[in-house]
Amino acid sequence: MIPMRALFLPALVVAATLAADKAGVPEPKPALLGVVPAPAPRGVRIHQVLGDSAAQKAGLKAGDVILSVNGNAMNSPQALILEIRKYAAEAPVLLEYERAGIKQKVKIALGIRQDPAALIGRAAPKIRLPVYDSDKTFAPVPGKVYIVDFWATWCGPCEEVRRALEDFKQNGKNSGVEVIGITTEDAATIRAFYLGKKPPYTILIDATNDVTMSFNVQGYPTLAVIDRKGVVRFAGFASGGGLETAIGLAQRLAAEPPLP
Repeated sequence: MIPMRALFLPALVVAATLAADKAGVPEPKPALLGVVPAPAPRGVRIHQVLGDSAAQKAGLKAGDVILSVNGNAMNSPQALILEIRKYAAEAPVLLEYERAGIKQKVKIALGIRQDPAALIGRAAPKIRLPVYDSDKTFAPVPGKVYIVDFWATWCGPCEEVRRALEDFKQNGKNSGVEVIGITTEDAATIRAFYLGKKPPYTILIDATNDVTMSFNVQGYPTLAVIDRKGVVRFAGFASGGGLETAIGLAQRLAAEPPLP
């Protein structure tokens, strides 16, 4: 997943930003390819192509395997995420991919990556998703504080966050905060990940990726904190102090007097 350095614009974008400041022109915006990546034996498999994205406009499809970006080999979803973060929106990249065993190349002008923090202070996007290993559907209810963890089984740094949230949830002092994990992976993948054990908090399956994208999630693990009124109070990467910020905020919100 995204290490701490990925919270900041990479060197190429920073340099461009400084130059833009001096020239009095708008700062470059972070880039988005527009795919949900997944591991593959070689390259990175496209699990889903986001609607109206640079990837969709370039003709990429679910099942395609991305082999390289600008000549840089892609060997994991994390590598692809970090590679795209080197560029500003609208930057052209040469992408090599494989479809049905045939290698192809396409030049893509990257789109604009939305910032999860833009949601802070606004009503949380609607969440209504099936609960993993259940026939129930989950939706947040007013009057509760939620920590929402957007994660994937293949995401290494997600494991540290998941374990921290498990410890948080199992601490009786934190009963006023509900933790939910949202993944775009299927139930079979989640079941294999947990080795048949029951998750310690609610796991939701976002098969269409609609909820994940409504929270502007562009990498894992991303966290959001929703207060009792259904307002987003934190949204961002878990790395670089985000996890600690989210947990501390959720505890403070839960300690406030209940809504009248």
